[in-house]
Amino acid sequence: MSSISNFPRGRPSGNWLTRIFPPITSRTIVGHYIPVSGAISHTLFSIHIFNPAIVTKYFPVGELAVSNTILFNANIGIGFYIFFRQHMSKLSSWQRVEFSVFASTMFNFGSLLTAVLVKALLPTKTAAWIKTVLATSLSFLLLRTGKKYLKYIDLRSASSRRTSPIRNNLTVQQPTYPHLLQTGDNGFIQIPPKSVTEIST
Repeated sequence: MSSISNFPRGRPSGNWLTRIFPPITSRTIVGHYIPVSGAISHTLFSIHIFNPAIVTKYFPVGELAVSNTILFNANIGIGFYIFFRQHMSKLSSWQRVEFSVFASTMFNFGSLLTAVLVKALLPTKTAAWIKTVLATSLSFLLLRTGKKYLKYIDLRSASSRRTSPIRNNLTVQQPTYPHLLQTGDNGFIQIPPKSVTEIST
């Protein structure tokens, strides 16, 4: 397995400022800054779904390119976050890329569909700031739930790895008595007297 697969998820130790802005290294870039940028892009795209006029206001030219770039960065960032999760560490690099791309795509486009459905429930004349607050809250809820779900999978994976050697060493041997399985004329299993003596001794 390549060395990049052993990179940490970029969770630095120290005070809150160091946690948010750790020293810039190759490890923190792929394990912290890229996933954080993906989470921010996820929130920005949710806001764009609820209130597309914001992008049009600040980017009157190339609005579609800007929105697609935000969505693409959300997929990249969350994909990197999933790639370095603990339960993926035993997979090959290609499998980790495959599963990360799949999970990130499903999460982001599922979030997009959720945002569209929630927006359809709002009155037409809802204020822009209310839409922005709802979009931010929805994005935070989805990101938080996804993080909790991945953490649960990591814990289950670590637990199964600790118990798997014990399970592999446990073998249950069933006693076999082929001479006991003799069927008589009445259809019932008959036990020869010799076999009963062997069992009792």
